[in-house]
Amino acid sequence: MDTIIIIGCGSIGRRHAKVFFNLGVKNIYAVDINKERLELIQKECNVKKVFTNLSEALSEKIDCAIIATPPHLHSEIALKCANLKIHLFIEKPISVTTNGLDELNKLCSKNNLTCYVSYCYRYIPSVVQLKKYIDSNKIGKILSYRLWISSYLPDWHPWEDYRSYYMAFKEQGGGALYDESHGIDLVRWLFGEINSVQSNIGNVSNLEISSDDIAILISDHENGIKGSSHFDLLGRSPQIGMEIIGADGTIIWDRINPSIKIYDVTTKKWFEELFEADDTVSSYKYQAQAFIDNINNGKKLKNNLDSGRKTLEVLLASIASNEEGSRKLVNKV
Repeated sequence: MDTIIIIGCGSIGRRHAKVFFNLGVKNIYAVDINKERLELIQKECNVKKVFTNLSEALSEKIDCAIIATPPHLHSEIALKCANLKIHLFIEKPISVTTNGLDELNKLCSKNNLTCYVSYCYRYIPSVVQLKKYIDSNKIGKILSYRLWISSYLPDWHPWEDYRSYYMAFKEQGGGALYDESHGIDLVRWLFGEINSVQSNIGNVSNLEISSDDIAILISDHENGIKGSSHFDLLGRSPQIGMEIIGADGTIIWDRINPSIKIYDVTTKKWFEELFEADDTVSSYKYQAQAFIDNINNGKKLKNNLDSGRKTLEVLLASIASNEEGSRKLVNKV
């Protein structure tokens, strides 16, 4: 991979630019309609060329596009890139609707393109270890789980007014459900596909946003596992973690203070495994390297267009459930 372009130069776009540069990609271009963001990414991230026009930018010889715009623009931009035979690295969620995803899938297959959806939790070292414990029946048959992702939106980007950030706008794909869909992708990866969902989504705070600030989901997985997922933009003290209940024990995963605690029913004691402080941050490097290895050597990725779409379908079923006040089957929306 010789040349990548960052499409959307907010904080996550700048992070990806730095990561890929440190992994050896030296030709990095960037495009954004905001000239201040372009100046910042060029200053901080070793970017060689910047553009304010996407069509002009895509006229360059580009191997890969990192799409880091607000979610409502993802699929439109991805289709333009795929038509030009450019590999795709798409920030989550893959889109806010399924419109265009069938065409995108056909283009990627036809042009032999990699399409990675950036659910980086799968590359967090503590999560990788968590999956090993689950797959090895460390606590026996999994019965249920409780997931929570909670933090305060105005604290996310203290350098800017949260009311101008895309997260504040429902129509741009902001809000607790879409942005914290890392959790949905995570439980799909750990426990298998979700068959149906019952949700309660809305606004309970005085945040000045049109997007949701809280989403609570009850999920039934195809294998019988039942779980609850709580997402909010309200928590003044960030909390991200999960409790997993098995027939022979319990696991508690903590992302903020990186650790896994396991309760053994035989000894009736807790075992705790600690991880490095940069446990979550390191996932950006690991997913970028996996993306590069996939393109260069065919190494399998942990997430792709099909998986990203399945997570989106759970989100859409959750929205429908909230609107109709009933449990919704995934893929039946």
